Amino acid sequence: MKRSNQIGWAQVRGGIFILLALIFFAGGVLLMGQKTKMFVNKGSMRVVMTDVVGLKIGAPVWLAGVDVGLVTNILFADPKNSNAVSIDIDVDTNAMKKIGADSKVTIKTRGLMGEKYVDILPSKQYSDTPPALLQGSAAAKLDDVIQKAGEAFDKVNGIIDNIDKGQGTLGKLNKDETLYSNLARLAVEMKELVVTINRGDGTLGKLNRDPEPYNKLLSILNRADRTLQDIQSADGTLNKLIHDKALYSKLTSLADKGIQSAEDFSELNRKILSKDGTVGMLLSDRQVYDKGISLLTRAESSVKAIEEITGKVNRGDGTAGLMVNDKALYEKMNRMVEDLNAVIKDFKDDPRKYIKFSVF
Repeated sequence: MKRSNQIGWAQVRGGIFILLALIFFAGGVLLMGQKTKMFVNKGSMRVVMTDVVGLKIGAPVWLAGVDVGLVTNILFADPKNSNAVSIDIDVDTNAMKKIGADSKVTIKTRGLMGEKYVDILPSKQYSDTPPALLQGSAAAKLDDVIQKAGEAFDKVNGIIDNIDKGQGTLGKLNKDETLYSNLARLAVEMKELVVTINRGDGTLGKLNRDPEPYNKLLSILNRADRTLQDIQSADGTLNKLIHDKALYSKLTSLADKGIQSAEDFSELNRKILSKDGTVGMLLSDRQVYDKGISLLTRAESSVKAIEEITGKVNRGDGTAGLMVNDKALYEKMNRMVEDLNAVIKDFKDDPRKYIKFSVF
């Protein structure tokens, strides 16, 4: 009976051990599944790069800093024709919708010497059919950085060697004693200048020692301040120019009218000077000018002829001259006109005296 109890207890302990082993196994499976995205729907993509810089299978894939998949295979894409390396990756199907042709794919390192991983920048667009092939960008290598740093150090060493040899501006500053002497002499002269200014000699010295220029400047500033205050407080023209919006609007309107008047004047000037108008033809047509000159010449000839006739009349030449200058002829003509008027009056009063009519 005692032996049966011992066998039962041994079986219980074996069952507990098996249960704990199963629990640990299930936890390990869950942890590994979470790490490798075992229980997440994934899609396959391929990235082609010139160098994978030590990337290994099983490395994580990050999208905008989020772990979305892992590397499943690394091999040469076309060994016969190129050295390009293809990287097969499995990515969460939801994350693949943010991967497009404009996504940038690189290989980065966690820390300085940490694990390599594939880093993908999200696309600007959301697509249900992401591309199956992406072109990766070359990653910076530590050897390249060290090489560039070495080249930079070589250039710095060359500059230092040139400075030691006295070449260039810095080399001359380091080796040329003349420049040092000039700087020392300049320092001495600057010291003497400062001493002179402190003694009150010269213009700068007077400005430094004499308070009168400072007082005058302060007085000018005070007067300017008072003037500005008077302008702001007074109701004069300047204050209105500064604060009156109506005056500003009127000035703006006046300026607009001035601009419009200038444009109208320009248009009028254009019309006046146009060959289609009278003034324009007078100013630009040579034929009209020649006709005008001819007309002026003829007018001048006519004036000269009139002056000659007037001169003859004034001198008493010819009939008109006699009529103008001979007083006796004037009196005779005056008497003749009077007699003619008397005859006409008499004829009007008694026409039978001058006209006799008889049938037989």
